Amino acid sequence: MIETYGPEQVSELYKYLKEKTVAHIEKARNYVLPIGENKYLMSFHSVRHTKVWIYADDQRCKLATDDEKILSYAANIDEESGIMEMFEFFLALTSEDVYGLEALENRISKLEDDLLTTGHPNKEGSNRIVTIRKEVLHNKRYYEQMEFLTDELAELNSSFNFIDKKFDRLLEFNMHLQEYVEQVREAYQSQIDIEQNNIMKIFTVVTTVFLPLTLITGWFGMNLKMPEFGWAFGYAYVIGLSVAVLVIMIIFFKKKKWF
Repeated sequence: MIETYGPEQVSELYKYLKEKTVAHIEKARNYVLPIGENKYLMSFHSVRHTKVWIYADDQRCKLATDDEKILSYAANIDEESGIMEMFEFFLALTSEDVYGLEALENRISKLEDDLLTTGHPNKEGSNRIVTIRKEVLHNKRYYEQMEFLTDELAELNSSFNFIDKKFDRLLEFNMHLQEYVEQVREAYQSQIDIEQNNIMKIFTVVTTVFLPLTLITGWFGMNLKMPEFGWAFGYAYVIGLSVAVLVIMIIFFKKKKWF
């Protein structure tokens, strides 16, 4: 049975170490430390940022943390040796991870559908992408840490090769999710760019349509004597000319499919 302690009782695990070694490892964030034949002390941070210490040898396995979830994984483990209990603990620790990553993948897929197939780009969509990117990045840091530590553990004891490979696969899965989120972000950014281009296109068309009218009004607004000023139908002529130019420009743009 794995013996469990609170973080304030971590000295119970340090009693197998020399005082100089304790002073050294207390400055380290995470580590795997061989302290004799088939004797290992390991420290890591859980996915919830809580600190975990675990010690194992042939006779016993001890674990210190204040993380209730971690303690629940250790509660029902009872093996013949402490090394096997440590192995079973890591199996329990990773037992639900694939399902969690699959659920995250489904959330990314739903986000993709929501952002790219319905509605228009908005700030809420960008915020949702940022939230999921942070979650994936958090998982990446956790699995990179565990992959590094279990690499060292597997080199010290081949019994942990399976655990090492499992964390390798979980890290690879999470990297796939990171790429997926990046693809969604790029696609969403492209949609925003298209939306902005369409708006600029409308402004350009409107400006171009009314440019000839500006020219006409500027022409007739000059302080020059023009025949049309003395013509009874001059005012109606200018209005008709403006409308005709406007209609011609609209027909031209329609044929070119510019709007």
